[in-house]
Amino acid sequence: MSITKNTEYALRALYEISSFGRGKPVSRKVISERQKISEPFLEKLFIPLQKAGIINSLRGPGGGFVLGKSAGDITVWDVFSTVDSKAHFYEKCAAVTREECRHLKRCKIKNVWSKLNRVLRDSMAGISLEDISAENVEGGVPDG
Repeated sequence: MSITKNTEYALRALYEISSFGRGKPVSRKVISERQKISEPFLEKLFIPLQKAGIINSLRGPGGGFVLGKSAGDITVWDVFSTVDSKAHFYEKCAAVTREECRHLKRCKIKNVWSKLNRVLRDSMAGISLEDISAENVEGGVPDG
């Protein structure tokens, strides 16, 4: 399974934006300082998040970033699939990578990876930014 820093940092930045309240812009500098994420890294993450409509940029004095959707409509899966651009978590099996495998046609193990990918995706799709903000995620939200 491969959840990278991209997803973690994007979620932390989105949490920061959502904590300012819908419609109230927060600058990249404030997010950077509060979440200890470099501004260049945030800039790299914000490009696909903007293209996906997850955040919007407001220019001018008092500008910054706001959520492009309600926090309840932004899921962990939305963020993961936007900033990590991976359809599968486990990418070693020939069924996913298209590598040559002489066992592929009769392989029962490939179904395990497929099922795990589905379960993980469904789990991530079931957790919204609103859930994270309200600490409604089972087991709580660990301090970063």
